[in-house]
Amino acid sequence: MAFKMKDIKELDSKIKDLSEKTRKVESEPSSNSSLGMAMKLSSEMVAAVFVASLIGYYLDKWLETEPFFLIFLFFLGAVTGILNVVRTSKMINKE
Repeated sequence: MAFKMKDIKELDSKIKDLSEKTRKVESEPSSNSSLGMAMKLSSEMVAAVFVASLIGYYLDKWLETEPFFLIFLFFLGAVTGILNVVRTSKMINKE
């Protein structure tokens, strides 16, 4: 069986087409990345509120100003968490 140059060129072009298609499929974001991004955003929000509240709790115990710093830093942590989520969402939309 002798291969003709025409057959080899056809086969080569088919291989190139298929390899380009597989690269496109591999580069597309998967549905798991959306779940990962949602987990990242929610953990940023929860972490900001948790850390700020924890600092407020211990400041209140140390300074004996029972609910003041806890409440203040809870809301400050919530605002910080929301701003982090908004900033990250804007960066995602730019990409």
